[in-house]
Amino acid sequence: MSVVHLERPKPRRARKPVVPKTPGVHATRRVRHSHAVAAVGVLAVALALLGLSLSHLASGVAIVTACGERDGWLMAIGIDMGFVALELALLVAPAAVRPVVGRYASPAIIGTLATSAAMNAFAFASHAQGLMIYPAIGLGFAVLALVYALTKTGAVMFFAGVRND
Repeated sequence: MSVVHLERPKPRRARKPVVPKTPGVHATRRVRHSHAVAAVGVLAVALALLGLSLSHLASGVAIVTACGERDGWLMAIGIDMGFVALELALLVAPAAVRPVVGRYASPAIIGTLATSAAMNAFAFASHAQGLMIYPAIGLGFAVLALVYALTKTGAVMFFAGVRND
């Protein structure tokens, strides 16, 4: 019987924990730039839908009130742009005055969204026939829901990037 001498393996050194590097100035700028581009993209879609909403809202106001086309457009701009402006005001208001701003802005946002959605639904449905009236009404409400969601999302993304500068 023969005995073989085995060498002892060398003890392994403990690996240093991997510590993530802090991003350099250029990497941070790239990230901020990509967030800004995404925010602008979201807001561009919101703007396109806002244009559609304004058109249908102006049409709905003109049909309901029998006012002229110019007055319908002015009312539509006041309603839709009013809720966008109020929502942006809530997002950028300093923390100290945000509750006071919200006390007035929140009910106005709800009211303008409801009015705009109803007029959009009315304008969509005014050209529909039969059972197609129900999807038309749904589209009228969906347009405003998307405008609201996209505006809020894009603005939060944009202002979060600005605050991180």
